[in-house]
Amino acid sequence: MSRPILTRRSALQAALAAAALAGRAPPARASAADRIIRFGLAVEQPASLDPALGIQGPDNEVTRQIYDALIDPPYGTFDLDPKHIVCEGAESWEISPDARSFTVKLREGMLFHKGYGEVTAEDAKFTFDRIRNPATASQYRVFYTDVDDIQVLDKYRFRITLKRPNPTFYATGMIARGALIVSKRAVEERGQGFRRNPIGSGPFEFEAIDNERGVILKPFRDYHGAKVQTAGMEFRYVPDSTARTLGFLKGQLDIIEGIRLPGWIEDIRTQAPQARFDFTRPGSQNIVCFNMTRKPFDDLRVRRALRFAVDRTAFREAFGELYGDIWGVNPPEYPGAFQQGQLPDDLQYDYNPAKAKALLAEAGLAKGFAFDTYVSQREDYQSLMLMAQEMFRKIGVDMRLRTVDHTAYHTDNLRDANTFPMNSETTAPVGTSLLQTYFVSSSEVRADGKGGRNYSHYGAAMPGIDDMMQKILDEPDLDRRQALTREAEVKILRDMPAFNAFSLHWIFVRNPRLQLGYEIRASYAYFTLAKARFVD
Repeated sequence: MSRPILTRRSALQAALAAAALAGRAPPARASAADRIIRFGLAVEQPASLDPALGIQGPDNEVTRQIYDALIDPPYGTFDLDPKHIVCEGAESWEISPDARSFTVKLREGMLFHKGYGEVTAEDAKFTFDRIRNPATASQYRVFYTDVDDIQVLDKYRFRITLKRPNPTFYATGMIARGALIVSKRAVEERGQGFRRNPIGSGPFEFEAIDNERGVILKPFRDYHGAKVQTAGMEFRYVPDSTARTLGFLKGQLDIIEGIRLPGWIEDIRTQAPQARFDFTRPGSQNIVCFNMTRKPFDDLRVRRALRFAVDRTAFREAFGELYGDIWGVNPPEYPGAFQQGQLPDDLQYDYNPAKAKALLAEAGLAKGFAFDTYVSQREDYQSLMLMAQEMFRKIGVDMRLRTVDHTAYHTDNLRDANTFPMNSETTAPVGTSLLQTYFVSSSEVRADGKGGRNYSHYGAAMPGIDDMMQKILDEPDLDRRQALTREAEVKILRDMPAFNAFSLHWIFVRNPRLQLGYEIRASYAYFTLAKARFVD
């Protein structure tokens, strides 16, 4: 089943062995403060350095350094307890007793890069209004549909008022994702050019995009927080997993996105026993969507058949410590999520190829069928889809894969060009996040690229969970909200417009001399490097 993956892994192992035999020493080191952090990313090129328009995870790693968030969980965690939240661009913030308004006081004297002046409440309002505007086509707009008004109270204070109580709004709408504060003047002056020439107020400022060195950042000397302890950053775009791994082993890269292939961690531990590994748990959710506007995926029996053809055990054995089971839509680490054995037997979707074949026969496809779909060149996407391809062949379904560049893959998905799109998604541990992103009609994908990530057209091609979602969002009590979320998950599992195949822990490997300033236990697939430093 894993033949294509093992072939690729064998090539990687051979390259690692060659690097070890070469015995090349890392290049000579400058003093710690004069060193640049060189970060290897798993894509071909940047898509957008405008945080509102990010469509791929590696770009978020870059923008996280350029911009300030208002607030964030304690670094390296997903601790969303309001008492523990870290203030970054905000000096303070508060939730009204009815959980309908969120008032923020910005830090005074916080400056934008390149002389764009002080960060004000007008910039914050502009940031959120811009995400909310459908014309912006931000993937994060779904998290702001409940916003009624954003009011500037004075130069540094603003208030976000919601249409109804939402005690978790800060966790999806105010922490470091699309909600990174941009300069109103810079966006208006630079227009489309802002995507490749950004202005933020974060610890690092944008310097250039270079064909060889990637995105180059330098320390922002007027940063409001602690002084950056490195000479800057270079985000190098290295989509080939072997090249990225060798770049790290040879000392050409200080930190890289890990290769989420079976056995890769063990290989690196053998070749570089001093390397540091950072895991984000539960990591990414691998959402696979049936485009229900294309036959035969308009037939529930076909969708359920393919779900029954998916073998969790094979994935679990292949990915080892990176793997996490999913029983509902949300991973079991999320508050209120389904745990093993809590769902009805037919909704646990245990591997059952006989049942899958019977469902195909009921749908008039006893001889099976074939379909074409795109897959990203990134190794975690490849691994999942290649293994699924083998699983589907066992029930007579030929999934013909066409590999494309990761950036182009996401662009095509957002233009509704794919039949069976898969997306790797990290969200804050809030039960509504995945539902709002992939399963409500307001997030339906559009051919003009201005829709969302509901790639299955759930709620449009067939009735979905829109009414249930409204009840969830209307419910201020967290326990009751979680119960309603589980009811919506059950409906999704019955309708099977898409499924969360499994979670994969994000992994980064870094030079042991590069210290982050905190331990990573859980986070998005990116994190601030403002506190990073080299030690000799």
